[in-house]
Amino acid sequence: MSFKKMNFKKMHFKNKGVIAVTAAIISGACLVSSQTLASHHFETTFVQKNPTLNQSDNYVFASERPDHTVFVMDVSVTPEAGEGGIFSTDALYNIHVSSDETFETGHTFTLDFNEDNQFTVYQSETPNGDVGTVGDEIGEGTIGEASELSGGIKVWAGAIQDPFYGNSPSLGLLRAQLNAGQPYNPDIWAQAEGTSIFVGRKAGSIVLDVPNSMLGSTIRTFMTTSIPQGDGWRQVQYSANPLFSHIMLFENEALKVSHDRSRPNMQNAIKPIVAARVSRAATLADSQEDPIKYGNEVADMLVPDVLTYETGTPATYSAAERNGRPLDDDAMSEVLTMLLGTPTDQKIENPKLYTESFPYVIPVSVE
Repeated sequence: MSFKKMNFKKMHFKNKGVIAVTAAIISGACLVSSQTLASHHFETTFVQKNPTLNQSDNYVFASERPDHTVFVMDVSVTPEAGEGGIFSTDALYNIHVSSDETFETGHTFTLDFNEDNQFTVYQSETPNGDVGTVGDEIGEGTIGEASELSGGIKVWAGAIQDPFYGNSPSLGLLRAQLNAGQPYNPDIWAQAEGTSIFVGRKAGSIVLDVPNSMLGSTIRTFMTTSIPQGDGWRQVQYSANPLFSHIMLFENEALKVSHDRSRPNMQNAIKPIVAARVSRAATLADSQEDPIKYGNEVADMLVPDVLTYETGTPATYSAAERNGRPLDDDAMSEVLTMLLGTPTDQKIENPKLYTESFPYVIPVSVE
């Protein structure tokens, strides 16, 4: 069932005083906001302590070059100058692109950074291979510079202005309301007074521009980061849909760790958890006649957690339609709309921190 056909019921609050934000909710919001200062997306303890491994946002959209697609993988929101200050020199950064819904055909593009601000790019012929699989070398690059790789692929990696924007204080209030079982109060979004805590923040970013001839007509993308462990490799991060783990997986460290170590073909177990989260939110928002059915529908849309994109078409990421993800989106409002089952505006202005040409993100220097 498409999101356009889902039943959005306009909400009316007869007694706003009854559902005013309590001191307990404010306390909970402060806790969540302080976590945000340490980690872009409330991720696991491990990546909070290792920020260069902390994936934040992913984007997939049409390139300025005809018949090409752009993949953007953002990481650490505390990039620093010097060796390993933006990207870990011990990790593999992987962009997985599947040409089928079973994740058997496609590619994985892997970047391996060294101590001299250089990196090597590899390409394997599987989108879902064993952790640590890199395939064949297709070129090299330097942090902060655009490079041409074999097969007509372009790459750029470096520090950028973080294009994400979000009303994190109000999101903290919402999470506290949900956890306390209190009715949803949409007035919380105005309390941030239009300020995004992400203003002025930097991030690390990897940008690939890939010919569509290498891709299927419909692709499914996810990103992972892996580190050495013993004689092999361990996957420590997974990301695709914006805000998925910390909005849809409750405040549960074990669930987030499990998700970070998963692959799309391993995620059926979290579908009922996502459905339960959404059903609870929709119930407290009084937005759906059948919250359980609605929760199941949203879980079916978001699990497996991938960005699906029709190559060569305009990208959009909204509650009504998800086709890749452009840099010009209001991801938080759209995910909140899906969560609550009612149109939601986080009341934050889009800073539009992107460009129309490669590398599309806005490079910055780091100290």
